[in-house]
Amino acid sequence: MIIFKNLLGRKTRSLLTIVGIAIGIAAMVALGAIANGLEEGYRAMLTGSQGDLIVTQADAVDISAAAVDEKVGQQLKALPEVEDVTGMLQSIVTAEGARYFFLFGYDPQGFAIEHFKIVEGEGLSDSKQVIIGKIAAENFKKGVGDSLKLFGSAFRIVGIYETGDALEEGGGVISLSDAQTLFSKPHQVALFSLRLKPGADVEEVRRKIERRIPDVVTSQSDQVANTQETIQMVRGFAWGIAFIAILIGAVGMMNTVLMSVFERTREIGVLRSLGWRRGRVLGLIMGESLTLSLIGGLTGTALGVAAVKALASSAATGGLLQGRFSAGLFIQALVIALVLGALGGFYPAWRASRLTPLEALRYEGGLTGSGGKGGKSVIRHSLPMTARNLLCRRTRTLLTVIGIGISVAVIVALQGIVDGFVAQFETMMGGGGQADLLAVEADISDMEYSSIDERVGKKLVTVPGIKHVSGTVFGLLADPKLTYLIIWGYHPGEYAIRQFKIVEGEGLSANRQIILGKTAAETMDKKVGQTIKILNSNFRIVGIFETGIGFLDISGVISLREAQKLFRKPRQVGWYAIKLEDPKEADRVIAYLEENFPEISVSRTSELAEALPDFKTTRTMETAISVLAALVGGIGMMNTVLMSVFERTREIGTLRALGWRKRRVLGLILRESLLLSLVSGVIGIGGGMLLGQVGSLAQGFGSMFQAHFSPPLFIRALVMALALGAVAGLYPAWWASRLSPVEALRYE
Repeated sequence: MIIFKNLLGRKTRSLLTIVGIAIGIAAMVALGAIANGLEEGYRAMLTGSQGDLIVTQADAVDISAAAVDEKVGQQLKALPEVEDVTGMLQSIVTAEGARYFFLFGYDPQGFAIEHFKIVEGEGLSDSKQVIIGKIAAENFKKGVGDSLKLFGSAFRIVGIYETGDALEEGGGVISLSDAQTLFSKPHQVALFSLRLKPGADVEEVRRKIERRIPDVVTSQSDQVANTQETIQMVRGFAWGIAFIAILIGAVGMMNTVLMSVFERTREIGVLRSLGWRRGRVLGLIMGESLTLSLIGGLTGTALGVAAVKALASSAATGGLLQGRFSAGLFIQALVIALVLGALGGFYPAWRASRLTPLEALRYEGGLTGSGGKGGKSVIRHSLPMTARNLLCRRTRTLLTVIGIGISVAVIVALQGIVDGFVAQFETMMGGGGQADLLAVEADISDMEYSSIDERVGKKLVTVPGIKHVSGTVFGLLADPKLTYLIIWGYHPGEYAIRQFKIVEGEGLSANRQIILGKTAAETMDKKVGQTIKILNSNFRIVGIFETGIGFLDISGVISLREAQKLFRKPRQVGWYAIKLEDPKEADRVIAYLEENFPEISVSRTSELAEALPDFKTTRTMETAISVLAALVGGIGMMNTVLMSVFERTREIGTLRALGWRKRRVLGLILRESLLLSLVSGVIGIGGGMLLGQVGSLAQGFGSMFQAHFSPPLFIRALVMALALGAVAGLYPAWWASRLSPVEALRYE
């Protein structure tokens, strides 16, 4: 078949194009599978108990953050349609070196725990006991009788279970009472699972519960998984990766196919003179492009599967990244790959089909796009050879600059957004310069789960060197206009609340009052004197504040006691901001607190991103996407330079015959590659800055993502672009320098 013959005739070019597509598709498949695995895990967790309905906190963005009073369980059990009720708590913690470990709390006597089938040892019967999944046992190399450290306490492993779900089998189960103590949620559950009596109308029971019990939402068990924040976040990353893959891959594909058309112009002329119509030529080129993309898609799918398998076997992920593959995911990957082929191949195919036989047969190759008269020609010939060679191939140069520029732009924008996010967060946690240290609950994987007893704060105040201690309660609620509404709870008289600069109205002075950030007030169309409803409680807006920090300006502030009541954290705070007498004593105070307060983890406010697991994960994701963009861009660059060398083989032979040594030829090709990458890097930085501003222009939640660009970031981007140019140009330059004059002059 002529398509495969043409592709195999240019094996290096075809291979590089396939690899470029495969990397992007592999990342999309891996992230999509992980999102599917999380969704399947949540669904198995919620439906495996054989419960008919799930009752949880209304407006909670994730089950892990939900809190429902245990007394609600008694109200549910009193309903005539309900046969049984059991509660559950869940959190993601750090354990035995795993950054993320799912830990569940169940009533040992409840029906839901029957879902965890014991395959070794026995079930829970006492406190300080844990049963762990088969995958967790393998990852941690633990067995029955061993101990597992959770929140600084040793729990004895009494059993190993299987459920058939990787997420659950990568975690552990403790008693509900132990979980309430560990998670600082006394007399609370994340959800209730209800088993209804035979013949009960599920929909009628659901409506009855929501009428009678405020602040809860009732769903069928298999409907809850789709709404979880973690799943939506991973899916967002998967589609982001797909978009990047399409953008960079399509440019690379277009470059490859276009250069193939240029190289085969005379061949196309022969085919046209033999009677091939335009449609047949277009079909040939499109067929080659789609074949390349299909092979790249299949290869990427295989690589994605392998990547997920590798992540699943890593103990560091704690079973969280167990993937779930589906026919739909694979079809989606192949469709995206074919879209790459269609987008990248259409223009070159159209251009090839428009060639007349006479025009094609007269084509001499080499200096595509080198036309120009008068002044332009003089200017071009006055340039150094490196720049002249690039300008003589304007189409190829432009496409390569776009491809590398997109890669650099993605990296610059992403790092700028993450740097801005971290800078805002550290400023916010530092109380706008009011705090030196931050104390969170030890062994948490995400600050959202942090809960510290207020008695700890009273002890912290007595520590020598500490001047002020200010506790904060944090809540994240779903809001139709803001996506999320962030609520902070501060004591009105504590120093940390000073960072909320009132620009209209006044500060907090009584209960049931709230001050709103300026962005939140504008987005929600709220003014001083109006009311706002939070979890069925009305709060009067007494002031509007502005801080310049996106996190804060899309949020609201209420009194600490009101926040504790709303978010069911009695006598607890999420974290403590600590002001020191002398900031130079920070290391000494941190060492003292770590030794005497094992229940908390203390960090400098300026080092939070390096200290907290959730920010470490954010940095890891940023790095992974940056590496992906660099890899795809680098492969595109190598493909371009290699095509340039192949096209200029006879020219290189002439230079060698005129006395050019191997080193000089190598230097020429490398300089072209470096100049190309430098121009791409500069353009990419500009594009990245524009891209980074898109998030800050969005209403509401988007204001959190205010990008922060700095000279070191631009320097890193240029160095990366030059490194791409050097690495991508090295092999083509070496290949060119190895050509002998006779061999090169004979090249057809």
